[in-house]
Amino acid sequence: MIKVVNKVEEILDFVWELSVDDFYASYPRKKSLEQVKKEIQRSINEDEKSIVAYYKDNELYGICCYFWEESEKYVQTTLFLIKDYYEDIAEELISYVSTQLPGYELFIGFPDTNENAREYFERKNIQCIEASIVTKLYNLQCDISEKYPSVERITENSFEEYAIFHDEHAVPSGMYYNSKNLKKDMELFRVFALREHGKTHGSTFVRAGKGMSEVFGVFIDKEYENNHFISNLINAMLMELYNEFGTVKEIIYFIDEDSTEELNSALSAGFQVIERYRCYKCLL
Repeated sequence: MIKVVNKVEEILDFVWELSVDDFYASYPRKKSLEQVKKEIQRSINEDEKSIVAYYKDNELYGICCYFWEESEKYVQTTLFLIKDYYEDIAEELISYVSTQLPGYELFIGFPDTNENAREYFERKNIQCIEASIVTKLYNLQCDISEKYPSVERITENSFEEYAIFHDEHAVPSGMYYNSKNLKKDMELFRVFALREHGKTHGSTFVRAGKGMSEVFGVFIDKEYENNHFISNLINAMLMELYNEFGTVKEIIYFIDEDSTEELNSALSAGFQVIERYRCYKCLL
C-alpha cells in the first residue's frame, strides 16, 4: 500500500537508518538526522514536492521523496529507500510517480554500493545516464599563487556568447543545466571559461557557497583534454571560490568514470575519492 506522508515522525527513523547504510542509501547523501528531518518537512510542505511511503502488512518498507519542474517535464528523487522486496516495491513507487506525473522523465541516483538498486535498474534495462566517481575537497585553503590569464569568469554580459559552447556539451549529455536553466539560476553559480585565441575551449561551473559548493562539471574540447588545461580550470575555480568565501567547508565534484585526465587533475588539486555514483532515467 502506498501512502502520502504527512508527518515527519512516522518515517524519520526509517529514513535515517537506511540513509546512513551504504547498502540501502540513495542520493543526495544525508549527513545528519537534522538534515533528513528538514528534507522530509520540505517535501511535505512545499509546492512541486511530494513524499510517499510503501507499507506491507502495516510495516514500512519503502520511501520515495521527489520534486518536479512542470516546464521541463523533469522529476528527481531526493530519497529512494527500500528495505526489502526491492523489485516489487521499486516498481510500485515508480508506478505511483508515473500516475502523478505522466510523460515526465524521472531521475534516481544511488551510491554504487546499493547493489539492489543497481541490479534492479540494470535488469530492467533502465538507462544509466551517469556513472561517476564522487570526489570531495574539505576545508579549502588556497595556496595557489599562479595566475590563470586564459581562464575568465562568465558574467551576465558574457553569458550569451558562452552559452553556445555550454550547450554543445550540456545538451548531448542530457544535463538539466543547459544554458537556459543555468542562466535562470545564475546567481547560485560561478562559471569559468578557458579561452584561447579568442574562443572558448573549456569551462567549469560550480554551485557556490561557504559551507558547501558543488562542481557540476568540466566541459573541454577534445584538443584541450589534458592535465594542463583541465588543471588550470580547476585551480582557477578554487582560487576564485577562496577569494570570495574564504575557507569553503566542503566541495563535492562528480567526475565521469572514463575521464582519467579530469580525475587526475582533481586529485592533484586536493580532492579525494569518496565513492561511485549511478543515476538512472525512467520515462514515465
